[in-house]
Amino acid sequence: MTSSTVVKDSSGPRRSGPRGVARSVAHRTIRSLALVLAFVLVVALGINLDGPPPPGPPPLSLTEQAQVIAEVSATDLAAAATILSDGAAADGQGVGVAYAVTAGLLQEQAAALRHPVLSMVSSPTVSSGTVSAAPQASTKVAGGEGRASTGDSSAAATQPAPTPTSFVADLFTAAQQNLEASIATEPGIARLLASVAVSQRHQAMALAGLQGLEAPEWEPLPPAGPGPLPKCAGTDPVDPPEAEPLSAAVSAEHQAAYAYEVAAARIPDGAHLTERAEQHTLAAVAGEGVLQGLACTQLPTQIPAFTLDAGFLDDPAGTLDQLNAELVGMYADLVGLTEGPARLWAVERFIDVAGQQHTITDTPEAFPGISE
Repeated sequence: MTSSTVVKDSSGPRRSGPRGVARSVAHRTIRSLALVLAFVLVVALGINLDGPPPPGPPPLSLTEQAQVIAEVSATDLAAAATILSDGAAADGQGVGVAYAVTAGLLQEQAAALRHPVLSMVSSPTVSSGTVSAAPQASTKVAGGEGRASTGDSSAAATQPAPTPTSFVADLFTAAQQNLEASIATEPGIARLLASVAVSQRHQAMALAGLQGLEAPEWEPLPPAGPGPLPKCAGTDPVDPPEAEPLSAAVSAEHQAAYAYEVAAARIPDGAHLTERAEQHTLAAVAGEGVLQGLACTQLPTQIPAFTLDAGFLDDPAGTLDQLNAELVGMYADLVGLTEGPARLWAVERFIDVAGQQHTITDTPEAFPGISE
């Protein structure tokens, strides 16, 4: 017979025992695993708890957009130049060779501009000044709001056939757009875009001259955003890294001005050299103005004379040509080493010295100022 105490204890609520503890732990473990699984699913699926995810891939950056647009325009223009070259050759015109050379340069530029990822899935057209001469259709990227897909062949068939006038105009447009993009893009692409732009402009001018077409001038470049500021407060002032190469470029401009002045005095009818010396002096003054906003210390006093190369007296003109070629490379590098107003000054100087180099050699180059 069971005592009343035993019966009472066995019929009441059961206290925590080994089995109850195990059951409680199991419930908590299952609940925790469920929460962890839900979190993993949210992360894996990319679910935005604040709302649905935006449609499509992420937008292109300014540099990505400029690079892809430059590549597509170069590719399309190369195809158009090939068409014009074939047509001119069939008519027995010597200008066909010039178009063939231009097509080759544009193909080199497109290959250098090709993005390892974006170029396989994107094909935007030039957003301002579309490449009407291009036989290949493309889908426009407006404001870099998405990645475009290549147009179909039926759309390409509706493109008008390229003409010399339309091609030269479109090549100038591509050059201008690449030059403007070089002001604000990342350093490496900025250097490449500026070089490509100068080459495309030279080719457009050469083709315009061969065919009696009007050659447009560069449009004014857009203003540059603010560049890095020096840290002049405290006992140890610090200049931005670009101050040093910018200072070297200013010194090079003063030295170039001096060399042209000396050459003008030794070469018959050297008035054009005197004018060139004045241009370099003005460029040096403009560079000093930019440098003053970057350097904490006072600008060094420019010496009135420089030591010229030993061969200068024997061949002043050849020495000046070599000096200008060195300036082309220096300014191409300076575009990639600066930003803001210093970048803008470097691009403007690059345009000038590269244009001067083209008048000296008239040698077609895909990448002026870039040797590697």
